[in-house]
Amino acid sequence: MFKKYLIKPLKNLIIIFGITFVLLEIVLAIYIRAAEIKIELPTYTFQNTQNFWFDLNDDFGTLHLPNDEYRQKKYCFDVVYKTNSKGFRDVERTIESSPKRVIALGDSFTEGIGVLANNRLTNLLETNTQIPHLNFGLAGNFGPIQYMMLYKTFAQNYAHDAVLIGVLPSNDFIDDDYDIALHVGGDRYKPFLKGTYPDYEMVYHTKNREDSKAQPTKQRFIHKLLKNFTYSYNMYRYLKVMQRVKAIPEDELLDTSKVPSYFNYTQAQFDRMKYALEEIKCLAGNRPVMVYSIPIEKEIKAYRQHGENPLGKQLKAFCDSANIAYLDLLPKTNRFKEEEYQALFLPCDGHWSESGNAFAKKEIQSYFTYYKGK
Repeated sequence: MFKKYLIKPLKNLIIIFGITFVLLEIVLAIYIRAAEIKIELPTYTFQNTQNFWFDLNDDFGTLHLPNDEYRQKKYCFDVVYKTNSKGFRDVERTIESSPKRVIALGDSFTEGIGVLANNRLTNLLETNTQIPHLNFGLAGNFGPIQYMMLYKTFAQNYAHDAVLIGVLPSNDFIDDDYDIALHVGGDRYKPFLKGTYPDYEMVYHTKNREDSKAQPTKQRFIHKLLKNFTYSYNMYRYLKVMQRVKAIPEDELLDTSKVPSYFNYTQAQFDRMKYALEEIKCLAGNRPVMVYSIPIEKEIKAYRQHGENPLGKQLKAFCDSANIAYLDLLPKTNRFKEEEYQALFLPCDGHWSESGNAFAKKEIQSYFTYYKGK
């Protein structure tokens, strides 16, 4: 008798909980799109059994598992990323090949987050010029010092006759700053330069790669279930990260009240980028090294308001002295109306859209001497 009276309230409680959860999911689905929250959405499959970005390399840290795939879904795109046998988002490449090949280095913009592989910059250049572009771009807080280490220890072994490097000022200075990165990613294994230019010491946050939090681990079923099937869990994880960032004293990060780092960087931060590019140029020998800098949407807006570009001037002067070809994409956006330059970026993510990749491809191919006549 007692069980009979207990079962009915329990059933009612389960029904109430179920209805509340469904309503919460509907509200979050609408809110995430309306408020443009940049988080991953449920895929409603078990396609993602673990994460995609790990610290797997002893020299440059971040890398993907070989022959892996990951589906990333946000409110403005749904893309499956696939890696080759070396852990890069690229087709299979041989070490030896026709010497006419380009090594492409960079971060998530080079890797092509948010777009199909055929629509990203390197694929567009390869299709149009018929010159293979080996994409060694990596997301996951990947900065110029890691470009340098990747090229030095791995990518330069592939036959090539040019190097193309994309720098993203809005986070490259932060990614390469030991003290700043210590607060937002100190449990990651990645290289940093400590000291003053040009006398640097290479250091890593964690003592060993295995100590990094970004290691492949078998995920619990409940995590896979919640991540792949609920908005609630993904929002919860997002809020935890945001709470962690907000807890960092403002004076320990770049001042968020200032214009982004195209316009707000220290000489020490610039010197580390300069050193990384110099090292790549030295390793490349007589091969042309081409550098292009990428503005994000709010930097384009700020440039139109202030009309100054200190990084572009300083980077151009350095590249000229180092025999590096340099293209600043920021002034190239002047011809666009506001809605046109906004369309260069994914609204739910901030990376280049298909239009952004096409814009960069056109500017790069028309600017650098290496592509003339191709």
